[in-house]
Amino acid sequence: MCLGAKAKAANEAMMRDYEYKLEKRERNWMQTLSLTNVQHIQHEQGIDASNLGLANIYSDIQEKHGELVDQVFQSNEADWKDFLEKSKGADMKAAGRLGRSSDRISALEFGNYMKNAQRRANQLTKAAKGLSKEGAQAAGRVRAEQLQSFAKVAFIKNPDMAPPKPVLQNVGMASFMDALSIGSSIAGIAGGLGPGGAGLWD
Repeated sequence: MCLGAKAKAANEAMMRDYEYKLEKRERNWMQTLSLTNVQHIQHEQGIDASNLGLANIYSDIQEKHGELVDQVFQSNEADWKDFLEKSKGADMKAAGRLGRSSDRISALEFGNYMKNAQRRANQLTKAAKGLSKEGAQAAGRVRAEQLQSFAKVAFIKNPDMAPPKPVLQNVGMASFMDALSIGSSIAGIAGGLGPGGAGLWD
């Protein structure tokens, strides 16, 4: 029997378990780093995609606003053309009917033209406010999505706690104790063979 064999075997078992736990911790950390890198890439791609989507929304809003402005200008131009071509006041003046009646009719016709133009301007202002609100809501949604995505990658990740180092047995002391135990056993056997033992000395 090798002195201190049990202590040596126990130490080897504890060291194997300790090294296994270290390797497992390292594998887990490498996997965490890999997943974190993927999350960062996905976050950056998501930010780019959301910004592009928001830019497209703004572009659509600007296009809609431009179309509304064009419609208002076209309507005002058509009304102005009608005002010039179909003005009764102008016809009366052209026919030599000058006076308050023709002036009053011309003023009423021009007032009606201005009223329609003002109504369209108010509608355009309301539409612009609605489009602006639509853009703000889209920006708010994108901002919320970006913050939610950032929250997933904002925290610094750390590896798990390292396993505690095993407390190894003192093989030298264990060998000494084994030697004492063997010595005591031999002494006991020898004592049993003395004068009070089996009659070897008879």
